Amino acid sequence: MISTSPSKDLSLSGVSSPEYILNLIDVACFQLDVNSVFLYGNKKAVSLFKMGDAAFLGTNAWTFFDKNACEEAFQAIQKAILKREVTITEYFCNQAEIWISLHAIPSETGVVLMFTEINEITKARLQLLEEQRRLKLAQELGNIGYFEGLSKTDPLYLSDELYRIYGYQPKEKLFDFELLCSYFHPDDQNLVRQTFEEHRQEKCAFEHSCRIITAQKETKMIHMKMEFLLDITTGLTRFYGVIQDVTVHHLTKAELKESKDLIESVFNASLLGVSLLKPIRNTDGDIVDFRIEMMSRELEKEAGRGDLIGRHYLTEFPGVKPSGLFDVMLKVMETSIPQQTEYHYNYDGFDAWFSSMFVKMEDGLVVTNVNITTRKIAEQEQSKNLMILEQSEELAKIGSWEYDLSSGAFSWSEGMYQLFKLEHTDVPVPEIYLQYAAPEHTDAAEKIIELMKAGTSGFEESLEILVGKIPKVLKIKASIHRDENGRPLKVLGVDIDMTMQVELFRKNELLQKEIFRTILGTQQAERKRIAEDLHNGLGQLLYGVKLSLAKNMLNLFNLSPTDLLKEMQQTDHLLSDAIRESRKLSHKLMPSILEDFGLKAALDDICNQFQLAIVIRTTYTGLEKKWDNYIEVAIYRVVQELMMNVIKHAEATRINLTINANEEVILIQVDDNGKGFDQELVLNKGIGLKAIRNKANLLNGCMAVNSVIGKGTVISVLLPNVIN
Repeated sequence: MISTSPSKDLSLSGVSSPEYILNLIDVACFQLDVNSVFLYGNKKAVSLFKMGDAAFLGTNAWTFFDKNACEEAFQAIQKAILKREVTITEYFCNQAEIWISLHAIPSETGVVLMFTEINEITKARLQLLEEQRRLKLAQELGNIGYFEGLSKTDPLYLSDELYRIYGYQPKEKLFDFELLCSYFHPDDQNLVRQTFEEHRQEKCAFEHSCRIITAQKETKMIHMKMEFLLDITTGLTRFYGVIQDVTVHHLTKAELKESKDLIESVFNASLLGVSLLKPIRNTDGDIVDFRIEMMSRELEKEAGRGDLIGRHYLTEFPGVKPSGLFDVMLKVMETSIPQQTEYHYNYDGFDAWFSSMFVKMEDGLVVTNVNITTRKIAEQEQSKNLMILEQSEELAKIGSWEYDLSSGAFSWSEGMYQLFKLEHTDVPVPEIYLQYAAPEHTDAAEKIIELMKAGTSGFEESLEILVGKIPKVLKIKASIHRDENGRPLKVLGVDIDMTMQVELFRKNELLQKEIFRTILGTQQAERKRIAEDLHNGLGQLLYGVKLSLAKNMLNLFNLSPTDLLKEMQQTDHLLSDAIRESRKLSHKLMPSILEDFGLKAALDDICNQFQLAIVIRTTYTGLEKKWDNYIEVAIYRVVQELMMNVIKHAEATRINLTINANEEVILIQVDDNGKGFDQELVLNKGIGLKAIRNKANLLNGCMAVNSVIGKGTVISVLLPNVIN
């Protein structure tokens, strides 16, 4: 803005004392003649405008200053020279990059210019204007009321708009919080009060939407936001609330939803639009709106209207302000620098992504719009898929790659860098498989590279690599991506880290071999024991029967009937012993009591056999269920073997046998008070315990041993419960 005052006569040329004084003050000063030629400039002026030394004297001022970039200063100086009036203006000086206040004072020989830096003042003034603009915008939006108070029963302060929302004239009625809540819909009152109390105790803000019934019995939909702050003067908690009447929005929501599909179809069909806008200025010269001078058909299709020519831009599209686009438009008009931006526009019935370019053309603004919603959704989807892929690769220890057959470009996913422990700065090439291949797998690496570069068919290969001297086994699968004519374009592949699986397979092989050897050893020992039982037991008895029968045949006619009867009775006793021995041997192989009377009776039978040698206490739980025969035999044999181990080796006086079966597992536990043993020594060399452990492993079970020398042993076997 330029202001003027009556002319004052001031001349500086040829005066040494004023010149000395002017060099001391913090004001930039120039003197120009009527032709705008520099006659004088003090130190502050030279410094402020970066003029260098005195070489500017005698030159035209507009060779140093761009009059197009500081139009206000140019007009003020010309007015002071031509009309002989003191002129004052404020403007932003691009050369000094600050706000300046200019006093142009006519003199006898031309004009004296006084420049004062007002940067901080102007910034504060602009900030105040911006705050006033925002307040004015909030008032224009309307339907927003405010209240505050200290307690539920103390009087509240209500803004005028809140009175109007409730159906009253401003200050017509005194409100407290309870009265304010009483206007809420009966179905909403309890929830509002409960929410208020909970958040007041925690002193945290909340938002809530509900209905009110106004003084005129009109139902409105409101949105309320409250905050709680400690009042340092009273020590009480003060609450502040804002209520917005959103009834219109609520009522039109359904209607907007119905038209959304139609509007979106128009948006998606329109990719480009061009419009020419002319600025509308107020009395101060500020741009307050734009008039639509020209609009392409594509943009008319995008807007869904053909009647926008000649209308005001902000009136038709008020969302341009809150979205920040209006500020961009003003900046382009002010600086003449084109601006390009991408943004999501969710106003005025739109819900889409756009890319816009704003270019100043003379005193107009050319705007181009491209709907990029599809691209943005694709980018978001691509970003999400990439994140899922990276997470999946990290979890499954896999990596994916792509080889372009035409360019030879080899690209990796994040998972591949992790597999090879490489930085992203390393450029991958197919030959990396050969670089990392273990010495005995170089042929396989060369084959993979050859198949990849040939690109004739998919392949599946295994390769062992060394990553930091640590071996890894990779399973590499590849497929061919072809064009519509079947021509190979790319080789797409995945590398799967099979190291753990291979290691588990090797361990499983070793375990199976160990179990097989143990089973063979157990079978051999069992056969040997059976052979010894047959030889020493049943075989000896049958041999005695044979001798007794031979003796009886020889003495058949030599002995008296009484003596012969005695001899026959002796033979009968031997046969009875042989029968008992055969039953005993059969019972050892497959206890008949298990077949006839069940598992509990068979276990009791084992305990009865050893009861004379040691005290045995038993605890059974869940044995009333019926299992498959192999499970019951396994339980029987495990208990039998554990009891035999205690009798033979433990030197114990007591055994506790516990069997607990639930829906998931069967626990067999035998503990004694014997002498205990060295676990490492016995578990590595003891055949009996190893046989029990392998039997448990075959049934997907396990065995645990806890033995303390001098204090006894506890052995637990856990088997899965497989109910028949």
